Amino acid sequence: MSTDQRLHDRTIAIAAVIQAAAMVQRIAETGQSDQDDLRTMLNSLLVENAATTEAVYGSIANLSTGFTVLNAQLSKKKQKKDVVLLRYVISLLHLERQLAKHPEMMDLINREVEQMPQHVDYFGDVASAQVIARFADVYQRTLSELKPRIHVYGDPGFLQQADNINKIRALLLSGIRAAIIWRQKGGRRWQFLFQSTKIYDMAEKIYPAKD
Repeated sequence: MSTDQRLHDRTIAIAAVIQAAAMVQRIAETGQSDQDDLRTMLNSLLVENAATTEAVYGSIANLSTGFTVLNAQLSKKKQKKDVVLLRYVISLLHLERQLAKHPEMMDLINREVEQMPQHVDYFGDVASAQVIARFADVYQRTLSELKPRIHVYGDPGFLQQADNINKIRALLLSGIRAAIIWRQKGGRRWQFLFQSTKIYDMAEKIYPAKD
């Protein structure tokens, strides 16, 4: 695989991490979530042996939110960075590294996720409350036990609602899935922090920012 292809794949993966983080932030602060984006991230957890990184998410268009936010955060034209969002992204990349040190936990997550398609079939929608609750339970019983835990900031009123809590946990699980792809394609946390220009330039090629 060429260096450009690996950067291409890493950029898609980090856009997915950012999309998960942005959705967590929006739910925590407003109680709202885009159903199409939610389905994209949840479906990515069910994809096995994808031919390409794009295929994990169906298409680049399905990551439009992630690419839009990525472009906004890395562009030199933007003066104000979203510190909370960037903290979520770095935390997800760090949590993926912690998970890699616990292969038994990874195996448990894989076994649990392998059973999810039958639940999706039964409830009829990957974004049904019941399926989301199952994803959230997987996260709570595994990744939430690792340190340091990801702290979500927002409106207490929204963060006390069970449906919102479940969506946030399910999305964090999908963010870890994307972080694993980022790592598999050669991504490192320091690259996100210190090679932002390369990532931004590739993101512009994959999904050009709209004026």
